[in-house]
Amino acid sequence: MGIIGQFYLKKTDNGNIVGEFSNNLSDGIYSMSGDLLENGEFEFTGTYRVTWREKNEAVFTYLEISYLYDNNKLFKLIWKDNKKRELFEGEGMLCYDLLIGNYRSA
Repeated sequence: MGIIGQFYLKKTDNGNIVGEFSNNLSDGIYSMSGDLLENGEFEFTGTYRVTWREKNEAVFTYLEISYLYDNNKLFKLIWKDNKKRELFEGEGMLCYDLLIGNYRSA
């Protein structure tokens, strides 16, 4: 079984994202943040340089957020490594000013 988890993200005034996540292999809730690299057509859509901590080591990836379908209510999230290989994929929806959802190993 791979990784299955959940997250929430909040957009900052400067266009970056901050949030928290947990998954089936962790025993806690951890922080994640990302710097906006390329703006999308909606508040959360775009490409981010994201970081979080695993076992006291920083992890750096890219996160692409786009629409899941042809509407602006559901989102597709793909985390990729520096070689553009997919690490995780997820889906999310808006709840007030948060993007909440789930993710799993690619």
